Amino acid sequence: MNPVLHRFLEHVLFWAAVLAFYTMYFGSRQDDYGQSLFFVALLLPITMGTTYAVVYWLVPRYLLTGRWGRFVLYLGYSLLLSVHLELSLLVGLYITVADYQALFVEPNLVDLMDVLIGMYIVVFGALSLHTLRRWQRTRSDRESLLQENEQMQEELARAEDGNASVIVRVDRRNVNILLSDILFVESQRDYLLIHTTDGKLMTKMTLSTFEQEVEGRGFVRIHRSYLIRARAVSSFTASEVDIGDQTLPIGRSHRESAASALAEQ
Repeated sequence: MNPVLHRFLEHVLFWAAVLAFYTMYFGSRQDDYGQSLFFVALLLPITMGTTYAVVYWLVPRYLLTGRWGRFVLYLGYSLLLSVHLELSLLVGLYITVADYQALFVEPNLVDLMDVLIGMYIVVFGALSLHTLRRWQRTRSDRESLLQENEQMQEELARAEDGNASVIVRVDRRNVNILLSDILFVESQRDYLLIHTTDGKLMTKMTLSTFEQEVEGRGFVRIHRSYLIRARAVSSFTASEVDIGDQTLPIGRSHRESAASALAEQ
């Protein structure tokens, strides 16, 4: 449903409920719900105007900005103005309607104190509901913002990993290799054979030293002779991994840690 239409229907239902409640409340006194509905409907616009002025003008402009003194002052003015309008309406009816008592049957039907208390209950009830909804929306927005921030951090981390590289010495030249291009690294005594998406490179380095350089970058030690890039793995079991057309063994001492690391990818 359209959000604007949804909000409109919520407001309509709220005021319909208010009208129904006070019609039943006042009408039950003299068992005359028709005249009660007429009377409540006359005063309802004043209550609505006061409620919207407090909720959508005083609260965002003064209460939420920390101007507590002005909020209390203008809230008092708003309530006094609404009382004045309701009294003026009753006096106007008394003057203009020839048979005022016939209009409302009994004075008990129009107890002014009840009318004022009822209006204040509606105003502060609407204010409470609005505040609760605003708090829920703020909490929801905060949670969404945190989720978006976490996703952004993950994306940045992946981007950094994708651009990260390592420099190795190959044939007396320093070669810069993107970590994302490395499939796995194979130890051959004092040398390493680095298998990449573009081929193989041989460098003089121990596997432990290379492992320290790429620590935290998505590489997993699966064997005393093999260090693999976890995202390059196409499938794995408890005893071996498949990378491209290569199948590599998982050493017994590395099976638990390797399985845990690969399962997280």
